[in-house]
Amino acid sequence: MKHFFLAAAVTGAVISLTAAPGHAGPADDTIRIASPWKIGALIPSASTALSRTGVVETLTMPTTDGEIVGLLAESWIPNDTLTEWRFKIRSGVLFHDGSPLTAETVAANLTKFQEQSSLRTAPVTNIAFEGDEVVVKLDRPYSILPAVLADWNTGIVSAANLTDETGDSVAGTGPFSVTDASDPTMLKLSANDDYWGKKATIGKVEYLFVPDAQARQAMAQAGEVEFAFSLPVTATKMLASADSVQVQIQAIPRVRALKLNGGLAPLDEVVVRQAISYAIDRKGIASSIVGNPDTAASQLFPASLPAWHDTSLEPFSHDPAKAAELLASAGFTKGDDGILIRDGDRFEIEMRTYDSRPELPVIGVAIQSMLKEVGIEVTMKQGDWTVISDGHTDGTLEAGIVSDSFVYVPDPIGALSENFYKSGGFWGSMNWNNDEFDALVETYQRTVDPEKLAQLRTDMVAMIHEEHPMVTVTWYDDVYAVSKNVSNFTFDVYERDFGLNRLTWAE
Repeated sequence: MKHFFLAAAVTGAVISLTAAPGHAGPADDTIRIASPWKIGALIPSASTALSRTGVVETLTMPTTDGEIVGLLAESWIPNDTLTEWRFKIRSGVLFHDGSPLTAETVAANLTKFQEQSSLRTAPVTNIAFEGDEVVVKLDRPYSILPAVLADWNTGIVSAANLTDETGDSVAGTGPFSVTDASDPTMLKLSANDDYWGKKATIGKVEYLFVPDAQARQAMAQAGEVEFAFSLPVTATKMLASADSVQVQIQAIPRVRALKLNGGLAPLDEVVVRQAISYAIDRKGIASSIVGNPDTAASQLFPASLPAWHDTSLEPFSHDPAKAAELLASAGFTKGDDGILIRDGDRFEIEMRTYDSRPELPVIGVAIQSMLKEVGIEVTMKQGDWTVISDGHTDGTLEAGIVSDSFVYVPDPIGALSENFYKSGGFWGSMNWNNDEFDALVETYQRTVDPEKLAQLRTDMVAMIHEEHPMVTVTWYDDVYAVSKNVSNFTFDVYERDFGLNRLTWAE
């Protein structure tokens, strides 16, 4: 059975470069990566580092063409009603601690981390094992389960790691194993000689958490690392003359957006959220901050996801006069200082953001200025990404500048389920409750007819476009640097795997 979830291939860039001198490289047989993504707890649902570096693996994975294929699962089959799925677990696979991969261990993983992974939005009623199969039962038809189990946060670890204690070691099944995690800013890895798949030819990896984008850029320029990700767009010029590194820009199915608390007045009013959208100059942000005017979002999904991009929708536009008109219709008037007032309350909101994506705070300041022009006073709060997730969880978040991928689950319905269904998620809407939308999501998840799926996509996208539970700002280009010492790097647009076991040193 073949499973295709992206309507068009989303391709990555393959880089094979000639060797050049540098501080890091073949001499110590170590790949060094400067990353903006913190390591965190050594559990798959909490740390993208474990998936990206090839320590843990998932049951399924997407190909570059969007086909869902087996990884730790050899095959799978649903029942006729799509309420039960059976995944046959690959035999002969060992965890890094020497224990065998079994259906029992996989079922225990999925059960333990269910509420911390993409499975939390799936209608799962039971996860069990029978022989070499994992059996997942659901309370309604659910066609996208194989895609959900490709999300990096469903990675599998050994039974010894399934305790309530979080330590400084973890045993996955991937091509690299953790040798030292004592430093919270660094993971040291070595090649797994017993790996069941393609074995690594490079012996060691150091994954470095470097939160400052300028520092990552400087490390790449100095030849101190082989990879530096999520660089500022200025890196394309700053590193243009560097002998040892090449800068690449890759369009990915990701969005930058203004997250709004739909349970907080006046953000709970559609007309107010529409006014905020009109106040934002997306083209200006895309040109002056992101560096590519074509990334200015005209709707939620970019054209690179054609099955979800609706060309019939009226594009988002910058119209401060329209914003002012809508706010006046909602009962707001400007005070002496230019800030809107209604029923004695000033229109003031706190907007949070984080700097692991270096452009987000800059975009936040630009939006702060744009909203002030129409009478909305915004105060900024900056931290790491937990200022968003914690604020969503405890209800204190009012607004936030965020970025999220549409294809962590390699079907965008996964992103919609995660971010807009049942009052939203960390990187999407917050307290936006729409029973009609939720019903469309559930219908989509049990539908297999292509024409019906197309209509459901149209209806869901139109509803988000009209109600603005989250205000889309720009689509995404990722800027990254690769050492010329390295060959065979492929950028993964699904952001789940660096493919380190495929790398070789350039000759």
